Amino acid sequence: MIEIPLTPASLRCRRKALGLTRAELGDIIGAPESAIRSWEIGKNVPRDPKGVNMLLTGLEVAALDCVDELTTPADCEIEDAGVSPIVLISYVDQVAYEQWCEWADKIPLSMYQACVGDAAVLLAEHGLTVRIIARTS
Repeated sequence: MIEIPLTPASLRCRRKALGLTRAELGDIIGAPESAIRSWEIGKNVPRDPKGVNMLLTGLEVAALDCVDELTTPADCEIEDAGVSPIVLISYVDQVAYEQWCEWADKIPLSMYQACVGDAAVLLAEHGLTVRIIARTS
């Protein structure tokens, strides 16, 4: 596995690519939002940069798995592009997400929403019609 050096810029870019706010990443890591900000501007460094890096890598792998799962039903439809829209479900609130989505125990809601957006782009690039439906509690 390739390890990406944990620099202030890489931390910020990776966090944003995952669709996480500083507060959400802080909750996952167990650090205050102010610490995440401090790391991202280079004022301080994490006590355990390797652990933070491993955690980010784990989240990135989970995000790729999520996007892969979201696009899997369309794999057979790529041959028949445009026949019917592919429906992706996003969740508006935490309650609906936890109630209806199997990813709720793996990744935060904002990260799942980013995965839905990524999956929609990938599917559209293959000429498929994509609809994102919002589900609420």
